[in-house]
Amino acid sequence: MWSKAPPPTREEAARIELAKTGPCMACLVRYSRGLMAQRYVVYGCEYNHAKSGNIRRGHFFGYALCQWHHQRYRREWMTQQQMVDRWGPPLHWSKKFHAAFGSDDELIAQQTYINEIRSKNYG
Repeated sequence: MWSKAPPPTREEAARIELAKTGPCMACLVRYSRGLMAQRYVVYGCEYNHAKSGNIRRGHFFGYALCQWHHQRYRREWMTQQQMVDRWGPPLHWSKKFHAAFGSDDELIAQQTYINEIRSKNYG
């Protein structure tokens, strides 16, 4: 995606790349609440930059989302309703998404926690 924002710093780029390996933060919330089997938690994600007033808050303020949750890309053999039934609402349905998975700040904090655990275990 093209943006007029400055490129990420080394620390921000590291956060983004680690987040993109997964898991999807929305899938993780759904799994942790017992609403989805672990095998459906998606790894290999996109990075969602949180916004305030439709302006990106900065590269640090983001979290991993799978293609369904981030861009509403359906699996070709599944209907939209089947996708929602399995993975919950996509970000495009903002109110339903945040009601199901938490605020941007909560998802950012969750991403930070996951990245810290990974850094301790693998860094």
